[in-house]
Amino acid sequence: MVEEQNNAVQVNLDERKASIRCARRIVLKLGTKVLLSYYQSAGKNDEILKLIDDIAFYQKKGYEFAIVTSGAVGFGMDALGLETRPPGLKKKQALASIGQALLMQKWNELFASRGLNTGQILVTYDIIENRKRFLHTRDCLLSLFRYGAVPIINENDSVSVDELKFGDNDTLSALVSSLIDADLLVLFTDTDGLYTANPHKNKNAKRIDVLDRIDDSTFDLIDDRQNSLSLGGMTSKLQAALRSTQGGANVIITNGFTPNLRALLEGDDIGTYIKADQKFHSKRKRWIFFNHKIKGKITVDAGAVKALVKGNKSLLPGGVTKAEGNFLEGAIVGIYDQDDIMIAKGITYYSSVDIDKIKGQRTGNIDKKELKRFYDEIIHRDNMIIVKKD
Repeated sequence: MVEEQNNAVQVNLDERKASIRCARRIVLKLGTKVLLSYYQSAGKNDEILKLIDDIAFYQKKGYEFAIVTSGAVGFGMDALGLETRPPGLKKKQALASIGQALLMQKWNELFASRGLNTGQILVTYDIIENRKRFLHTRDCLLSLFRYGAVPIINENDSVSVDELKFGDNDTLSALVSSLIDADLLVLFTDTDGLYTANPHKNKNAKRIDVLDRIDDSTFDLIDDRQNSLSLGGMTSKLQAALRSTQGGANVIITNGFTPNLRALLEGDDIGTYIKADQKFHSKRKRWIFFNHKIKGKITVDAGAVKALVKGNKSLLPGGVTKAEGNFLEGAIVGIYDQDDIMIAKGITYYSSVDIDKIKGQRTGNIDKKELKRFYDEIIHRDNMIIVKKD
């Protein structure tokens, strides 16, 4: 039994190494605590220069890197000598405005010293809600790669309000990894991976080398530590990893204070590796996946659930029992079963008002005169993703 377990572990590690060594498009996420440590501690600047050297080394071999960076508010606080985040949105926005310029200045200096260019991209959540902006952002990122530049991506905290915020840059990094079809997302944090217990409190905690998937039991392992500079924590990292793996990118959670990107990309056993769950080949489905602010709900019967989940069918009027929310055609809506569990989401051809007129009816029996436009499906399978597979 022990030999079988050892063989299974070795297979996982071999699979991890092979997968990482095939990665060519990579997103690196560095948080506020990690970034500020490079500039506030003597000798730490050598660590980030080593990271830049590794990026330059692999870029010459055809790799592409994008960096998602927190730190605008933190750099603003540091510039003004503040130790804690002030209350109130306006002050935080002002600090972000001050800090963002300093943050990009640092990145430009670092990469320029190695002969590399950077491109700044500031985003708010509405790049997800507006598909044209979503695709334009993707095109800009891919164009930066073609110019040999390194995109530096941050949330536009100086103008963001609650309804336009991602929540934290861990979430943003998951979006970026899917947006550009990244092979790998590296989440740099203050520990060298996910542990069986909090390593700061339990000396017997063991690092988890490979995770096949993230579920509720994974989140139960976490005892988060946060401070006044950081919005995220290990919970945030795992949530981002979950979204990223569902979107098609493998993930590594590892220590950012002493990053060893070269060893990591050669497949060394560093951090916690979480393998991708699926891959969206359709740009439209990728957009639907990340657009989690749905505009309404459509409830369907058991037959429709089976047809959607097992049969890969479109949603027809006959399987719909009700529509909730006031939404128009073209909106992204959730599809729910009779137990109010979301099973899918997609782009509706019909408004909530029109769905009420045709729900439960066979397509051939619908009075088309009552409708502004007529489609056989309420949501076509090409405009839908399944979120609950079982």
